Amino acid sequence: MKQKIFLGLVLLFFSVRASAQNLTGTVFGATENGSDEPLVAADVFWIGSTKGTATDADGKFEIAREEKNNRLVVAYYGYKADTITVGSSNNLTVRLAPIGNELDEVLVQGRQRGTAMSKINPVTTEIISYAGLCKMACCNLAESFENSATVTVGFSDAVSGTRQIRMLGLAGIYTQMLDESRPIMRGLSATYGLGYTPGMWLEGIQVSKGTSSVISGYESVTGQINLEYRKPTSEDKLFVNGYFNNELRGELNVVATFKPTEKLSGNLLTHISADSKMMDLNDDGFADLPKTMQGNVASRWLYNFDNGAQLRTGVRFLWEERESGQLSFNRESDRSDTSKYGSYITNRNFNAYAKIGMPFGENPKNSVALVADYSLHEMKSFFGQKTYNATEHSTYVNGLVQMGFGELHSATFGFNARADFYDEEYRFGNRQQANKFLLHENEFVLGAFGEYTFSVAEQLTAIAGLRADNNNLYGAFVTPRAHIKYNILPTLVARASVGRGLRSPNIITDNIWIMANQREIVVENKPKMEDAWTFGASLTKYFRLNDVEKASVSLDVFRTQFANQIIVDQEVSGKQILVYNLKGKSFANNFQVDVNTEPVERLGIFATFRYSDTKVDLKEMGFVRKPLVDNFKGLLSVSYATKFNKWMFDVTAQLNGQSRLPSSTYVTYDYAAEEYSPIYPMFFAQVTKRFRNLDIYLGCENIGNYMQENPIIYAGQPSNENFNASVIWGPLMGRKFYAGFRWTL
Repeated sequence: MKQKIFLGLVLLFFSVRASAQNLTGTVFGATENGSDEPLVAADVFWIGSTKGTATDADGKFEIAREEKNNRLVVAYYGYKADTITVGSSNNLTVRLAPIGNELDEVLVQGRQRGTAMSKINPVTTEIISYAGLCKMACCNLAESFENSATVTVGFSDAVSGTRQIRMLGLAGIYTQMLDESRPIMRGLSATYGLGYTPGMWLEGIQVSKGTSSVISGYESVTGQINLEYRKPTSEDKLFVNGYFNNELRGELNVVATFKPTEKLSGNLLTHISADSKMMDLNDDGFADLPKTMQGNVASRWLYNFDNGAQLRTGVRFLWEERESGQLSFNRESDRSDTSKYGSYITNRNFNAYAKIGMPFGENPKNSVALVADYSLHEMKSFFGQKTYNATEHSTYVNGLVQMGFGELHSATFGFNARADFYDEEYRFGNRQQANKFLLHENEFVLGAFGEYTFSVAEQLTAIAGLRADNNNLYGAFVTPRAHIKYNILPTLVARASVGRGLRSPNIITDNIWIMANQREIVVENKPKMEDAWTFGASLTKYFRLNDVEKASVSLDVFRTQFANQIIVDQEVSGKQILVYNLKGKSFANNFQVDVNTEPVERLGIFATFRYSDTKVDLKEMGFVRKPLVDNFKGLLSVSYATKFNKWMFDVTAQLNGQSRLPSSTYVTYDYAAEEYSPIYPMFFAQVTKRFRNLDIYLGCENIGNYMQENPIIYAGQPSNENFNASVIWGPLMGRKFYAGFRWTL
């Protein structure tokens, strides 16, 4: 009873504070022709404090006034931040201009940090801005995380060139990928999807840790990565990016923006790239990375209706070929020769989507939205004597309603429906795979969700979400999630979260590395849905340097505990890869500390350290560290810009921890006695010269020329049963020099 009285008094206290006069407003992104686009999730906060909020789906916000502070900051990545002196008006209209390359806009961009922790989001979120993407030559999404310890990027094997991420100590399949809040990179497209998003198509990336909102589905286990693309309303009529490196990789990105009518805006994004030569720097007879060709075209459109409704549509086409293996392998004549090894992979993808949103009622928080998405992905591939061909048709629909109830309460509820149709073929030599559990069945999911938000005077935000789904393969299940953010002090923010995440396994595409060896794949029993709980907490402290808030320290701790996990075990037999449902325990503990500071004008320093403890019960090994997962990563990034950002210098140093190597009980090779990989450093540097509309940059990756030795076991005998190209823990390529330009009209 005393606890209830105490809680009631606390809520009454905060409610009284919240009843003070609030400031409301709407944030728009301005275009060259004067039309406006409401900006969703723009940060709005009082200067020098962490008291703030974020705009809703219609660009609207509400924030409590401060007695001794009348300067309001409005910021949105990809747009110029604005600081407003607030007068007696209780309703503001704020128009932000997209960041371009004009001299006055460069001044604003120079203050934009490459990596920062969100002040407003109740979920622990790391934000990689466009400025952060430009610190290195981010040819694609996989290369956009080199300045982050939250997300670690590596290769899945030494044949396909597939890049994979890890987050909170677990593989990227447990991280949900979003395209401006729309789920993407699922099923077949997840295998090589990180290479299918050109870095220069993006304005920013938000990396949320732990289970996120139930609105986007139940598949987020370790977090969400949301991609923000270049907007159809951008003032930049034309953007061109060119890139070339000493490994004979060339790339061209072109983005054009259109304004056919006052209400209609659109853009066309094109990408073409080629790795034109197979390199063999370690002299093992195999290409270090595949020879590739990729074409990628997308178009995105926005239409503003007179009643405030918005329609967003987009289409995308992708084509890619990858050729790898022994340099002496001829795809036309050596396909059936078991003494030679080659690989050839083709991917085709088409995607179309439509999103419509409309406000209703007098409350600015009220809106209704509907999202529809269709994808077709076709993959054909062979790895030596293993063949995998597949086609997937995927349809997704999401409908939601957002409503506000007074100043403290809001809720979102709606439904999701998804249908995935698969046609898969797997062969090992001339043997057709008989085990039906290896291939994915057609899947249909229907779910409903509700999410409630309680926000008090911009000091306390609590979110509780619940969704219920029915899956034709795995039955019905419930997904609860909760998040809380509390400003202990104006410069000290605490967050906590808990939630359940589930996902349907797709054995081959989730683990494409199993194709790059001579072992038979054996699925013991029917795979169950992967099921895990993730718990997390974080604490962020902001500091002032020279009377300006230019430093922060953030600490977070997360734990993911699996109720079921699909184990793909290469430590049971030298002739088989065994796939089975978890029998025992599996967890991942993750600790991270980030320091972000600008000690003097135009000098930015970002330092981070992440430690992971990831363990799993394996059939023969018992409870051990999960193989090929590094136990720590340290990173130091230093950036300096001269006056007016005419020259920009960026240097990054990484220290990568040890990974447990798969047991060598059944295998004999040069480093079989080694239990762990070595600790190794990586260094990157780039210099950028900025002109009025043109940036020219030169850089070097892996300056120390560090490479994993013997990445392919039995490279000289590809028909040997011990041949294995999947024990990868380090870089496959050596020192890389590159040059490029970014031109904006």
